Amino acid sequence: MIIDFHTHCFPDSLAPRAMEKLSRNSGMSYYHDGTLSGLKESAKKAGIDMCVVLPIATKPQQTESINRWALSVMEENNDIICFGTIHPEFDDWQQEIEWLKSQGFKGIKFHPDYQNFFVDDKKMYPIYDAIFQNDMIILFHSGVDPAYDPPYHCTPERLKKVLKDFPHAKIVAAHMGGYRFFDETLEYLIGENVYLDTSFFFGEVEVQRPEEIFRKHGIEKILFATDSPWKNQSKEVEHVKKLKLTSNEIEMIFGKNARVLLKLEVKHI
Repeated sequence: MIIDFHTHCFPDSLAPRAMEKLSRNSGMSYYHDGTLSGLKESAKKAGIDMCVVLPIATKPQQTESINRWALSVMEENNDIICFGTIHPEFDDWQQEIEWLKSQGFKGIKFHPDYQNFFVDDKKMYPIYDAIFQNDMIILFHSGVDPAYDPPYHCTPERLKKVLKDFPHAKIVAAHMGGYRFFDETLEYLIGENVYLDTSFFFGEVEVQRPEEIFRKHGIEKILFATDSPWKNQSKEVEHVKKLKLTSNEIEMIFGKNARVLLKLEVKHI
């Protein structure tokens, strides 16, 4: 089973405008139209069985409407798992976290650049704590976002401070710990209690033996991810298949690790 732990899509009415704006601001091409049907078609072509969709509220008032849309997506698609979103300036964040938990959401994604906070800012800690107290996952965008100039709000060094303060939390650092900050990932995150997703790693980072890095960190903490539609899912699948790993290690990266982290029930498998 292949689970893509990092994907995006938008409501059909919003997708054309969102994709055009995001592509223009980032200078990146995209590989499907940003709709749910576009994502599902792309995943099917790549042999991906399930996608984790990661929405983001860039304004406080978007929080509830995005989460309700995400719930509707999950109710209508058994091959999609959506994370929730919490904008740090949303006043009712505690109630919203409890609602997300009650509706079966597995985790929450934060994008510190889009949402304008530093990942290790202590003002965020009550929100983090509430999420972890509800046994939910936090996934952070980490490293550079091409649409933004420095300073970047979630670097491996900053994230290491959060790991230290929440040593038993379930945290995923996107882009192998930090897009375009991979040297810092090696210094601060490898071997730590954090999951790393592979989005924007293959073909982006010049690493001769990625297998050694995965094993040094712990194969059980590596999650296959593409950041679709910004990467071609089929090509990302092929990257993993070509790794010099055992068949069990490849299966762990492709889906076993995600299944454990997400606590997927039998009906999902």
